[in-house]
Amino acid sequence: MTQFNILVNSTDTLTSKIIIMNVFFNPMAVNASISLYPNPTADYFRIIGIEGSALLNISDLKCRVLIKRQINCNENISVSDLPNGVYIAKIKTSTGTVEKKLVKK
Repeated sequence: MTQFNILVNSTDTLTSKIIIMNVFFNPMAVNASISLYPNPTADYFRIIGIEGSALLNISDLKCRVLIKRQINCNENISVSDLPNGVYIAKIKTSTGTVEKKLVKK
C-alpha cells in the first residue's frame, strides 16, 4: 500500500489554515482484479475485470510496443499477427495501471 500526502494551503483574510490529507492507494488491489483470458492464447484474448474502456499496450520483452489501442470491456483482442512468444500487456484504467504477462502460442 502506498501513502501519498497532499498538502492543501488555503488562506483568506480571516483565517489561515493548512490541511494535510493522507491518501492511500493499493496497487495490488487493481492488479488482482484484472486478468487475461485465455492465457496462453493462439488468436485472441479478453481482459477480465475492467469497467468501461482502457488503454492497452502490448510490448515484447525488448520493450518494443507492438499494439497500442483503446479497448472496451469484454472486447476480443487479436494477437494472431504476433509471433509465438511472451509479451507484456500494460492496461491503463481509470483506477490505475497493471502489467500482465501474455503468452502467445
